[in-house]
This record gives sequence, C-alpha cells and structure tokens, in this order.
Amino acid sequence: MSTLTMVGSQTRYNLIASIRSGTSIAVGIIMPILFFIGASALFGTEALGGDQPVEVRGAGEVADLRTFYVGGFMAYAIIYTAFVTLLPELVEARETGFLKRLRGTPLNLWTFVAAKALIVLAMCLVSVTLILLIARFAFGVQTPAVALVGIAAYLLLGCIMFVTLAFGATSIVRNVSGAQGLSNALGIALALISGVFFAPTLLPAAIFDVASWLPLQPLANGFQALYVTGASGVNIELRDVGVMLGWTVLGVVAIAVRGFRWQPRQHR
Repeated sequence: MSTLTMVGSQTRYNLIASIRSGTSIAVGIIMPILFFIGASALFGTEALGGDQPVEVRGAGEVADLRTFYVGGFMAYAIIYTAFVTLLPELVEARETGFLKRLRGTPLNLWTFVAAKALIVLAMCLVSVTLILLIARFAFGVQTPAVALVGIAAYLLLGCIMFVTLAFGATSIVRNVSGAQGLSNALGIALALISGVFFAPTLLPAAIFDVASWLPLQPLANGFQALYVTGASGVNIELRDVGVMLGWTVLGVVAIAVRGFRWQPRQHR
C-alpha cells in the first residue's frame, strides 16, 4: 500500500471517528463561533466604542472591533481544533492502548501526522468559512475577494503549526488530565494576549512584545492584516509567517528529538 493510500485511508477513518464522537466538532467548531458571535454582539456595539478603528500591528487599522474580531476568532478556531482539542485526543489514544495497536499496522508516524493534519484542516476550513459568513450577514463585515488567498495561506500554515506543536507536546504530558490542563491553559492564556478577545495594544508593552513572538498572535495578526483599511493585494505579513514557520520547525524537532510515544506512559 502506498503512502498516499495510507494517508487517505487513515484520514477517512479519523473523519468518521470525529463525526461519531462529536466532541472535537463541538469544541473546535461550535465554541469559537459562539464566542465570536457573543463578543461581536456585545463588545462590537457603538455604545461600547466598538465602532472605532482598531490598530493591527505593523499593518494599519481595521474599521471597527467586529472586523478585528473576524481575524482574531479565525485564529482562535484554529488553535482550538489543532492544539487544544488534538493534544488530549492524542494522549487519550496513547494511554488507552489504541496507538500501540495502531503501531502494529504498516502505518508510520508521518503518515499518521499527515492524516490528523488533514482532518484538522477540514474542520478549521468549516470554522473559518462559518465565521466569514456570519461576519458578512450578521454584522456586515465584508471580506475582500483578494483576501481569500491570504486567509487560505494562513489557515494552512496555522493548522500545520499547531498540529506539529500538539504532537510535540505529547512527549511532556503523561495522562489525559495533564494534556487537557496544559492545552486549555495555553489556549486561554494565548488568546488573552494575542488579540483574540481585545486589541493586544491594550496590554502592557512588554506583554505585547512577547506575544508577538508566540504562535497565536502572529496568526491572528496575519488574518487581521487582511482587513486593514485601504489594504490591497494578498497582504501577507512576512514577519508573522516567519514566526509561525519557526514554531512549526520547533514542533517537528520536538517530535523527532523527543520521539512520539506509541505505548502508554502510565502503568495500567
């Protein structure tokens, strides 16, 4: 069986499993959308100053807070599907012995990673598409057609980055509760300082500077830069792309050096 065939077969299996469980869909797709709707409806109002322009690091300003939220919550949906949900899922599969049984098949590590990444990409594509549609028809935020190329590029890079980080992080957690605690803590902390719930410029300068080198803020900033007033072209922020590529390499190195464990770490 060729590698491509194995990736396709494993991807199909993962898709069926995700649909049957429903958990990853609820967390990765529904929750970010609900947060986007709630934040836009509450904080994006004129009464709370949501109609004022919001600064995007290194790119200019977007028209208002709701427009800013579109890019922020697209990034939020990606980290929740590709990291917050995936990390506990991988650890649970390891600790229940599923990965050990899977290891006895011809499936190799990178085929397994590729299949997981494709499922994550599909789910994130659904999330991002729904956010774009809700933003357009519920809040009047239009997405320029040319910006769709940039959105697709950031979507792909963001998914790859967080999937590799999730696989790399499995080497430092021993059980499912530890994975849930770590992934949720990182997801919330990064969202708070990365321009998801509010503009990162409202934070102290030191925190803002640190956040710009962490994985979520460059992704959110890249999406948001596509919506700045007067933007033309695809408008890819090379600095953001460089930071995300760096984190992707770090995730790959963690997988290669630390090793991905197929056997349970906890004694059963």
